[in-house]
Amino acid sequence: MINDKVINFAKKQGYDSALYIGKWKNYDIYEPIFDNNSDVSFIGPPLLILVENDKIRMSTVEEAFEQLKESKT
Repeated sequence: MINDKVINFAKKQGYDSALYIGKWKNYDIYEPIFDNNSDVSFIGPPLLILVENDKIRMSTVEEAFEQLKESKT
């Protein structure tokens, strides 16, 4: 389900890759990931990569927490 465009977008955002985690609203959602566990990772909001009709973008902080909350219900 993951494609090169999503991986390239993740890399441009400073990540190593992305993992498809499902659907949310009208989006395919991906978790941006780091592959190298030996490097220091900065922790922040649980942002997601959102894809809709070949448009790829990072979620806002609000969207990330909304998706997280909805996934637990």
